This record gives sequence, C-alpha cells and structure tokens, in this order.
Amino acid sequence: MSKRHLVLLFFFLPFYSLCQDVGEVEYKKIIVKEWSVDVFLNTHGGGIGFQQGRTPNYNDKHFWELEFMYNAHYKAVRARNPYFPDARAFAYGKLCDLFFLHGGYGYQRTIHQKPYWGGVRIRYTLSGGFSLGLAMPVYLNIAEYANNGLMDGYTVERYDPEIHNIGDIIGRAGFFRGIGQTSLRPGFYFKTGLNFDFSKDDYTIHALEIGGSIDMVFPFVQQMAYNKAKPFHLCAYIAYHFGKRKGNYE
Repeated sequence: MSKRHLVLLFFFLPFYSLCQDVGEVEYKKIIVKEWSVDVFLNTHGGGIGFQQGRTPNYNDKHFWELEFMYNAHYKAVRARNPYFPDARAFAYGKLCDLFFLHGGYGYQRTIHQKPYWGGVRIRYTLSGGFSLGLAMPVYLNIAEYANNGLMDGYTVERYDPEIHNIGDIIGRAGFFRGIGQTSLRPGFYFKTGLNFDFSKDDYTIHALEIGGSIDMVFPFVQQMAYNKAKPFHLCAYIAYHFGKRKGNYE
C-alpha cells in the first residue's frame, strides 16, 4: 500500500467511525413504557379501556388494564307498542341492564416482529383479573286506566313480569331511572387474543386486536324474564388501541 493510500485512509477513518456510532445509537432505541386507550365492540355490546405497561425486553410486555363494557342479552329485542302513539322502544322481558368493570393484569409476547421498513408486528395477549358486574334494573312506563276503560295517564314502575302485561307497557322509562337500585356482583374475567400493531414509528401505538373473553360474577345475573340466570358471559371482541411509547431517557 502506497503512502498516498495510507494518508487517505488516515484522513477518512474518523468520519467512518462517527457514522458507525450514530447508526448504533439509532438502532438501539429501547422502549420501556407504553400506554394506550382502546375502544372495542364485542358480540354482546362494547366498551372502552385503558392500558399502561412496561417492556422489559424487545419481545415481552407486561401491563395493567382497566375496562368498562356493556353486556346485552341476545334475546333482548327492542320494539315499540303499536297501540300507543309516540311510545318509547323497550325490550320486552328485560329485567336489567348489565355492565362489567374490569381491573386486571396482562402479558403480551411478540410472535412476529415488524420489519425495519415497516409492516405489522403480531403479539398474542393474555389478561385477567377482577370483574365487577353492575346489574341496573329496568323501569317502564305503565299505562293507567280509568273506570270507563280509557287510558288515564301512566306510572313509572320497575318491570315485574308477574304483574306487567305487554299490552300495558307504553315504553321504557329513562335509561338511568334504576341506577339507584344497581346491584353489585363481584367475580373475575379472562381475555386472550392477537394484537396487530401497524404503527408507523416506534413511539406511537395504532393496533387492532381480536380475541375472546369470559366473565363470571356471583351471584349469577338474570337479565331476561323466563330465562335462567347465566353462570358465565362469553363473547368475541375486536378492539382498536391508540397511544404512546416512551424510551429509556424520557
């Protein structure tokens, strides 16, 4: 190698080393915290949730979650009484509206990493914990009749299938009319699914998740008259997550 070549090598070597260092710093971006809000639909209703987690390594995530969801009975069909003009819709036989409040712990494991040029990262997810069922009784507008058989106004009463005939029901009272009589049913829940993260950069979260969940609360909740109380509530869901990630020094 000539002296001229040695001089050129000596001159450009520092710039080569600097480029290598910058590349390594960029490559070693480490995400340690995540938070996201999620909205979801399931086969019995829908809800909203929040997750906050940590990522001890590149493939694993541990998180806490809080969710609130509405659970409708599959036999609760809304209709209107055709004999009363301007009647409000109601579901005949519906005893209560059921909600679930979840608080639990979860884990995600990456099974397909996102390529450096973009794409989708796939993770399976497991979570579970405490479930609180909130059963809010249904109140209806019940027609009152005068001695001559004509309607003489209405009263607001808690639905009782033993005394309320479908012909006397004008419609449902206000949705929150029975909130003061809501009964609490403690239990547990479990969820599992696949999470598809299609975020465009390392510091934002945009992901779709599909899976299934089960809730069991005690005592069991009877949502519909003439139907047995369900011992557990099983459903499939689809959720959209959006949020932020933070690195080591943020």
